[in-house]
Amino acid sequence: MKTLTLSTFSLATLLFSGVGAADTEVDLFTGEGVALGGVLFPHLHIAGVAGASTANEISSLSGGHHDPQSDVTLQALEPGLSLRAGMLEGFATYSVSTDADGVLDGELEEAFLKLIDLPGGFEIRGGRFLNRFGFQNAQHSHAWDQVNNTLLNGRILQEGEIITDGGELTWNLPTTSTFRSALSFSYGQAPAHSEEHEEEGEEPEFEGEGARFIDDFYTASYTAAITPDDFHTHRFVLSAAWGDNEFARRTQLYGLGYEYGWRENGLELGGRSLRWRTEVAYRRFGAVSGEHGHGDEEEEEHHDEEEEEHHDEEEEGEHHDEEEEEEESRMATLDDFGIYSTVLYGFNEHIEAGVRVGYVPSVSEAGLEERWRISPSLTISANQQRTLFTRLQYDYDNFGSGDEHSVFLQVGFNWGGREVR
Repeated sequence: MKTLTLSTFSLATLLFSGVGAADTEVDLFTGEGVALGGVLFPHLHIAGVAGASTANEISSLSGGHHDPQSDVTLQALEPGLSLRAGMLEGFATYSVSTDADGVLDGELEEAFLKLIDLPGGFEIRGGRFLNRFGFQNAQHSHAWDQVNNTLLNGRILQEGEIITDGGELTWNLPTTSTFRSALSFSYGQAPAHSEEHEEEGEEPEFEGEGARFIDDFYTASYTAAITPDDFHTHRFVLSAAWGDNEFARRTQLYGLGYEYGWRENGLELGGRSLRWRTEVAYRRFGAVSGEHGHGDEEEEEHHDEEEEEHHDEEEEGEHHDEEEEEEESRMATLDDFGIYSTVLYGFNEHIEAGVRVGYVPSVSEAGLEERWRISPSLTISANQQRTLFTRLQYDYDNFGSGDEHSVFLQVGFNWGGREVR
């Protein structure tokens, strides 16, 4: 028994201290410095929320699967692992959450490897990853500043976030002491979407979900940060994405964002802080009435059968002309956009108050309702890393059909150091 105890202790010491990491201070509370073999760094994030709303179903207000779905929601249970081995880095995380019926649902949210410090300032990333579109898309829900997703991301970006199974090339442009910038380009496929719940009411001419990317698509992003001193930061982001959608047509996305940050103590911990972030995004997509693009195959098979039944060439030609005219009348190109602005004021490293205002317009042909939302919130955390935190948030939603009021209490736990992004 003594031999087993010593062996177990020795193995644990090796795994958690790492080879050549004897001088690293291990903080088990935040996870900083914890390493497996000196190259693997574990993470664990848990977040749940209890809420009440005047809406019949809280899920009807959702902008993605990480948003509150019912009176009590497990937003995320995410074990993850970062790899740091010189020029080779990587990250993987599996996310579990509950849906509107309280049923657990899990997915591999990210799993990628990347090569860094390549000649010329280049990086290459491959696997499954959250795209660098705007400020928030590349962040996991535990890094959000409020309980739920923005209206912009919930409307414009897939099911609240763009994920690629593919590759990405990033160029870290030459920098100065006050200016940093990077240009990224990715190509790949969109993961399969979950089935949507059927909505009550009159069916729109075009289904809004059909604008989502399917199969191959591309994204591009340019980010820049200006830090004139240790106390002030200005960040800019330009984003674009384009590719095939579920209508078997094209979707294009364009985004622009700006963020200002101020910290009373500069690079030192503590003190007051202020952040102001504003983003706007525009979407243009081709649509086909009736079924999504995958339904066109059934129509084509039906047309082939009809052609075999027609033996008269003249009648067959007239029939095709009528079908082409009908097909043209079933197509449309629709425009959409979203905007939000958030202000967050930190009284110290433990207490932060904020308010977010967002707006998306009506696209009646696609059954997308006009909506604006204002969300004041208060976050209290154990430390600046938000290892333990609780957040109270109120949402006022204004729809074309009426108003909804919601209150959410979120509790979260974040363990582990900085994740590879």
